[in-house]
Amino acid sequence: MNTSASQDLHVHLTLTQSSLVLEALMEQPFKKVFEIIGALNQQAQQFYQSPADKNSVQLFLISKNDFATCIKALGELPYNRVSGLIQNLHQQLQTQLFTADAADDGTGANHVFVDAETVS
Repeated sequence: MNTSASQDLHVHLTLTQSSLVLEALMEQPFKKVFEIIGALNQQAQQFYQSPADKNSVQLFLISKNDFATCIKALGELPYNRVSGLIQNLHQQLQTQLFTADAADDGTGANHVFVDAETVS
């Protein structure tokens, strides 16, 4: 997983949403996605470390290239399962990347927020 600070996105997902992303990646060729799966799976452990609400959003750090791979993988799952998540990620990403004030918070990272109700 590429972790160059200038290429990182901060994406907030629920447990259900992150599980769907991982499921989509597991359908891809292993050598192409194993590092992404490992990194996302490690970050998903935050859902299990505290008795927090499983519907709350959690931060995932991901490179732009890895994010693109996740979107492509989601696109291969059934439309009715992923359409809301893909649309919301796309809208949030556009807003963050094309709004100068929101895209650069001085950390070199972009923040993408996904509504907890996107994927049920």
